[in-house]
Amino acid sequence: MRTLSAALLSLLATSQTCLGFIAPSHNSQIATSTTKTTTLSTQLKQPHSRLSVSATPDINVVGAPGTAELPWGELGFEFRPTKSHLRMTYRDGKWGSAELVESPYINVHIGATALHYGQACFEGLKAFAHEDGSVHMFRPDENAKRISRSAGRVMMPEIPVETFVKACNDVVKDNIAYVPPYGSGGALYLRPLLFGSGPRIGLQPADEYTFIIMVIPVGDYYKGGLAAPVNGLVVDEYDRAAPKGVGAAKVAGNYAADLIPNMEAKKKGFPICLYLDAATHSLVEEFSTSNFIGIDNENKKYVTPKSPSVLPSITNKSLQTLAKDDGMTVEQRDIEVSELSSFDEVIACGTAVVVTPIGSLTRFDENGAETKYQFSEEIGKTTRRLYDKVRNIQNGEIEDTHNWNFKVE
Repeated sequence: MRTLSAALLSLLATSQTCLGFIAPSHNSQIATSTTKTTTLSTQLKQPHSRLSVSATPDINVVGAPGTAELPWGELGFEFRPTKSHLRMTYRDGKWGSAELVESPYINVHIGATALHYGQACFEGLKAFAHEDGSVHMFRPDENAKRISRSAGRVMMPEIPVETFVKACNDVVKDNIAYVPPYGSGGALYLRPLLFGSGPRIGLQPADEYTFIIMVIPVGDYYKGGLAAPVNGLVVDEYDRAAPKGVGAAKVAGNYAADLIPNMEAKKKGFPICLYLDAATHSLVEEFSTSNFIGIDNENKKYVTPKSPSVLPSITNKSLQTLAKDDGMTVEQRDIEVSELSSFDEVIACGTAVVVTPIGSLTRFDENGAETKYQFSEEIGKTTRRLYDKVRNIQNGEIEDTHNWNFKVE
């Protein structure tokens, strides 16, 4: 678990990158005092900008998770109203103070670059309740780094790692009642979003940007979660991302491109799509919203595509580390479609799905002839082992040896 040093939060409390909270007009209980702020600190370690987070042991300051009246055992991956979202604005070359806002609506200028030119990117991460009643976010520092890379690709300002993590901490804290309780299998999903909110008519970057974080209690992305493998469709009629395009950035438009093929696949009985490289349609790239992992149990190999068009998944990165811990060889390389038949298990992984086992992948040629790649009809042993390890770390049930958990305080 990460720890926050006491000294730096005092600095953050007076820094321009610190999140100073503006209380909304409603009677929400928001931490605004310097006294509460200085119980936290953020420390960047060189040379890799590793962020440490430390927490006070008194969880009563944060509050109890799972106290909202919700059907905790029946949560899917869908929008549910919560107490508040966090909002901050970038103007005149700097980020302003953050505020926690109870209204789920936001006013946007009709000339905003996000609306006209798609200048927007987002993230996804989760917070989990532990058995002792504390709440922990999983690797928010990695999300902070990735959103800044995405932002840079579409000429938006970076968000400092410490600012991003502090924002995540505070919005979770304000919505602590909506964190699914320990043992429910759920999590509080955080959706940070950065978009151009300043007006521009010509194609150019905005002069104002808005950053928000909304939170939603969620269950499994695919109904049943790890209960049973799902069947996927290899997509040939559409491409997810062009070579040298924005596939490696988590920009909004990448997901809009998946709407039609995703809906068409579901009509055919396939809940998930697998995209190939746009140039040759001979190499595996990624699933609709998830990275691809192929498992060769005989040779103890974990294989995942290496492509500039694939979004670097934080979940995949975590699973790779756990696979190496287990003595597996991790390979990031080109994967020919024909190689699909060599895998014992195939996994779709990402923040939303965590791990989804793939039972089969079907590809149709231009004449409608079918090629089917069959994998384990049950949950594979490696899939199960990796899933259990990452979930046990997230839930605080085994030692967090890689310091991935950040305690909310």
